[in-house]
Amino acid sequence: MNELFIQKAKNLKLLLTDIDGVMTDSKLCWYTDPSGVRVEIKNFESLDGMGMMFLRSCGVRTGIISRGSAPVLKDWAELLGMDILYYHAMNKPAALLDACQRFGVTPEETAFIGDDITDLGVLKTVGLPLTIANGVQEVQEVALYCSPKRGGDAAVRDICEQILKARGQWEQILEEVSSGHFQDPHPELIIVKPETKN
Repeated sequence: MNELFIQKAKNLKLLLTDIDGVMTDSKLCWYTDPSGVRVEIKNFESLDGMGMMFLRSCGVRTGIISRGSAPVLKDWAELLGMDILYYHAMNKPAALLDACQRFGVTPEETAFIGDDITDLGVLKTVGLPLTIANGVQEVQEVALYCSPKRGGDAAVRDICEQILKARGQWEQILEEVSSGHFQDPHPELIIVKPETKN
């Protein structure tokens, strides 16, 4: 961790992330149910989930900005105690600014984890741009920290740990988990779809 990363992590109030290729291995899988409805399947890494819960429990709001629309994202976001989920976000920078306005934070106080050029607009706007080992070159050149792990292989967990260590909160998490006092965060999830701003 360099000094700039530590400074940005200490001032962090909101962490947003892409999903496909960041919290998954980027492979998309579908099946058709008996009624003919196509259902998307995503494989999530439980270590990533715990990392996001640890971060949220230490006062950093969390959320997802996804170009996708898989219903399972809602279940995952609720399970992790996230604050906001943007479905089908074709304009990710606009979603970022909307989240900042909703939570009363600035882009400088926000982090984003992305892996592809569709994330560049957000990564160039936030104070703490982050990526993963399999992020494309253009993204890695912008990121302040690149996890040595690949998407879907606990890269998000690594990022969350690095942030919490920089903030001096990792030992607190270890104590709470070891003593059995850690409690999962349970904020009300805000879901934003293209047709609504509620």
